[in-house]
Amino acid sequence: MKQLQMGYTVWASSLLRRWKMALPISLVVIVLYASGYLVAGAPIRLTTLLLMNLNPIPWLGAIGVIAYYFLQYDRYMADRGSDANWSKWKVWTFVAGILVTMFLWESPLNAFVPESMTLYTLKLMGEFELAAPLIVFGIPFKLIANEKMNGAFWKLLRFMHRPSVTAVILAVILVIWDMSDQMSLGLKSPLVFALLPGVYLVSGIIVWMQSLQVFPSWPNLRNHLQKALYVWIMEMAMMAMGGIWFWSAMSMNPAQSSHMLWGLTPLFDEHLAGMMMTFLSLPTMCLVTWHFWQWMEGVLEHHSDQSEYTVN
Repeated sequence: MKQLQMGYTVWASSLLRRWKMALPISLVVIVLYASGYLVAGAPIRLTTLLLMNLNPIPWLGAIGVIAYYFLQYDRYMADRGSDANWSKWKVWTFVAGILVTMFLWESPLNAFVPESMTLYTLKLMGEFELAAPLIVFGIPFKLIANEKMNGAFWKLLRFMHRPSVTAVILAVILVIWDMSDQMSLGLKSPLVFALLPGVYLVSGIIVWMQSLQVFPSWPNLRNHLQKALYVWIMEMAMMAMGGIWFWSAMSMNPAQSSHMLWGLTPLFDEHLAGMMMTFLSLPTMCLVTWHFWQWMEGVLEHHSDQSEYTVN
């Protein structure tokens, strides 16, 4: 029990030492929620600001993840002093990724999703295209010892890291299960609405881990050309869906509110959602471009890509 209490104390102290960062972030969150309720026309009382009618589970999880991250960072720096493999830009990138995750996952944005297919697209695709790469770039994968990756979590992650498994997951959530159908079911089921952002976040993290080869010994595609095609096909499926929404003359908008956000028509809101989906594909399209140029560089220099990656 004493060891457990000491662990919680050390864990909390890693956050308390950063109160200059935590305080303004907390104030921003409160202002964010207050502004959301004000725009929605809801009365802002003290209980509203204190409780904020939010789901505490994602926020508690986010705080726990950040606290654990800072704890490991402090311990590592106490031994090393400094290390290029875990620089401050990685720390801030990781924190930014968590904050973007929470802004999209559990914020006043949720109150307006029933009124706008565009916001629903931002909510889910933002997790995949914006939050996921920030989190991946903020994790010092080179410092994770192989002997520590034997638990059930790592075994599950390794299984999902297989391109064939990931491809099936992406095909289901991005192609077979159309986002408009996801929105329709999500608005009817609070559980689906709450869990879907996590599905998109985890999928995005795995795709970026695969692309950046953070664990060389894990199953993966062989070379940059295969990776470029893999990500490109995935993105083209999303961009094609966005194109269908943008050019469609028939509304497929599942928004259930009696009035649309900003006074838009359901069809125009659907067109905006299509534009949003295409625009949010930019980060991974940049990843496709990088893989393509890495492959071209290898071809021009007459190097074989086959020895670049290890496949189990």
